[in-house]
Amino acid sequence: MPAALEGIRVLDLTQIMAGPFCTMLLADLGAEVIKIENPRGGDDSRRMAPPYYNGESAAFIAMNRNKYGIAVDIRTPAGKQVLWRLIETADVLVENFRPGTMARLGFGFDEVHARYPALVYCSISGFGQTGPYRERGGFDLVAQAMSGVLSVTGSPEEPAKIGVPMSDLNAGLYASHAILAALLSRIRTGEGQFIDTSLFEAALAYTLWESNEYWATGTAPQRLGTAHRLAAPYQVFATASGWIAIGAANQRNWEHL
Repeated sequence: MPAALEGIRVLDLTQIMAGPFCTMLLADLGAEVIKIENPRGGDDSRRMAPPYYNGESAAFIAMNRNKYGIAVDIRTPAGKQVLWRLIETADVLVENFRPGTMARLGFGFDEVHARYPALVYCSISGFGQTGPYRERGGFDLVAQAMSGVLSVTGSPEEPAKIGVPMSDLNAGLYASHAILAALLSRIRTGEGQFIDTSLFEAALAYTLWESNEYWATGTAPQRLGTAHRLAAPYQVFATASGWIAIGAANQRNWEHL
């Protein structure tokens, strides 16, 4: 059976995590992903090492499996020509430059859509393409803090960063989800779409339960360590042989313990 995205070509002009995770998911579904890096060092995650695996940064390898690669300086006339030729053959373009960068280079959505209206164009940034923070760079920790995730994570005495880069990963997941929807829409309409998502929005989406609790009660949820505000026991406990996690989400779970 052919893979779901077999025959779909994706241009990946992203680096580090959110964008590469998005295109990695598309590659896992069978898309042909061409990663386009600048020839002056490429993806920053190439330098996020050690650890190394076969001489490459393990961080880079983790997010860039199943992809082809090419080095192109899209600031130069020759590089721009190469990118236009690639766009001509592509179904999807994903980029995670700061808002406005692609337009300044001549590859903003309006320019690309005018020439190739069927292309799905996805932009991932720290805070979105519009709004007062659009020019700011975004990082996972900042998104966790500004979204309120840190306000409910950690002990009552101090916040704790979630141990995995959830803002980056969730932004990439949402972007891939939206790209799939846009490709489905294109089957019906023949038109591509512009997708705008951000680390901040991806982190904020994780506070759905807590945000609704605030709107319902007027009281902001507080940090409880590993405990749960609606169920008990539902936390980590110290034992003589190490830590254990017990989760009893309802009365029946508790009775079965």
